[in-house]
Amino acid sequence: MTSHLNHERAPIFETLSNYARTGIYGFHTPGHKGGRFAAPELFELVGRSGLALDLPAMTATDNTFHPTGCVREAQALAADLFGAGETFFLSAGSTLGISTALLATVPPGGAVVIPRNVHRSVVAGLVLSGALPRFARHEVLDECGALGVSLAAVREALDTMPQPSAVLLTRPSYYGIARELAAVVRECHTRGVPVIVDEAHGGHFKFLPPGGPPPALEAEADIVVQSCHKTLGSLVGSAQLHVGRDSLISAERVQHALNLLQTTSGSFLLLASLDAMRRWLWQEGTSLFAEAVAAASKLADEIDAIPSLRVFCAARDARLAEHAQDPLRLVVDVSGAGWTGFDAERFLRTEHRVEDEMADHRNVVYVLGPRDDEAARSRLLAGLRAVSKQPRSNPKARPSSLGPQPSTSLLQPPIPPLAMSPREAALARQTRVRRASATGRTCAEMVMFYPPGIPLLMPGETVTAETLAVCQQLLAAGATPYASDPTFETICVVQ
Repeated sequence: MTSHLNHERAPIFETLSNYARTGIYGFHTPGHKGGRFAAPELFELVGRSGLALDLPAMTATDNTFHPTGCVREAQALAADLFGAGETFFLSAGSTLGISTALLATVPPGGAVVIPRNVHRSVVAGLVLSGALPRFARHEVLDECGALGVSLAAVREALDTMPQPSAVLLTRPSYYGIARELAAVVRECHTRGVPVIVDEAHGGHFKFLPPGGPPPALEAEADIVVQSCHKTLGSLVGSAQLHVGRDSLISAERVQHALNLLQTTSGSFLLLASLDAMRRWLWQEGTSLFAEAVAAASKLADEIDAIPSLRVFCAARDARLAEHAQDPLRLVVDVSGAGWTGFDAERFLRTEHRVEDEMADHRNVVYVLGPRDDEAARSRLLAGLRAVSKQPRSNPKARPSSLGPQPSTSLLQPPIPPLAMSPREAALARQTRVRRASATGRTCAEMVMFYPPGIPLLMPGETVTAETLAVCQQLLAAGATPYASDPTFETICVVQ
């Protein structure tokens, strides 16, 4: 790390605290005036000190558009800790970072190579930038969904003319699986193509003990976006975008793209949480995550010992030789007891007061971390033992065969043909039609199901009978549709 930087400091937090102590009365926004004009419930939610620190961008507090003070100092400290050339704090989540990355790298009409298992923020970035998606093939396993894109698949996508403007990869997956990345980055860089990594769920990789997935910045990715609130302890909605030290994309270009999208009223509470998080991670991050991994390993062993249940372990699967697994992402297969993950999720929530990150047709997935509540771990174990003792005969939970999946597989739905660019479709005149009569029409919205929130239809894609069949299967399995019509009886299409 750079020796002249003082990681004992938290510049944004200190600036806000010092300003609040001056006694200056602000005849400016926000309207709650440090808590003087605030509903009583706000004091319960945030507290008087939190309201006092909820300040706007101004001379005294700096800004994120052209930072010259505490924001600039805090971002430099974060870049130093995480191994970036430059870091940008985000107060609108990784969604803002992904859209920024696409705007900074792909011109309108340019192609970006992406896998299908992308977050909805990537689709939003396609609409904003005018970029065209070029899908890279990836494999799937019934046990853990989509895998990382292989080097061969990336080469195939790069060989397709015209050459893409960027490659964007999701790493890790929602199940904590991360493919080896360095060789892919080298291949892209030899062709002058930058690599963007959506590392929303992997910000903590930097602090894991040896054996965990290495962070994308170590593989020399050009732009890396992390949702710090997911695993690193900052407030919900806070994230950061890193520009690699030898990035093909300049930090100036990223700042320009970011300034087109970010608000002038970004939350300084979120920025301060990133700042305080960074200082704490510099002080104790390695030891905290070492303890968390040890506790997670113990919990996994206890669950693995429960009859009919199985904890997914990439190290035991020869098919995942090029993948590493996040040791803090616990994937519990309940299908051996005849349960679907959806049913187990509801049972554990209502009967044992534990909530998962997501569930699917066979798994429940938990995000573990430093200082997890021991009593909650005990409730989780008790709940899973109860699942094991109440076997069900449920055809939805039977493990499907491995290998090639049918075209309507829940694991790897067919990619619909692209009729027009996502931007054109999203901004076109639109109409709403019944789902049953949507086949052959051009979709004008994103259609996805949670979990895991991967778009089955993007704006500009042709609605096909195969895709609708997958949607019907997901509805029947208990997945929640995310579309403009929450019942998914209708679809928004281009008029």
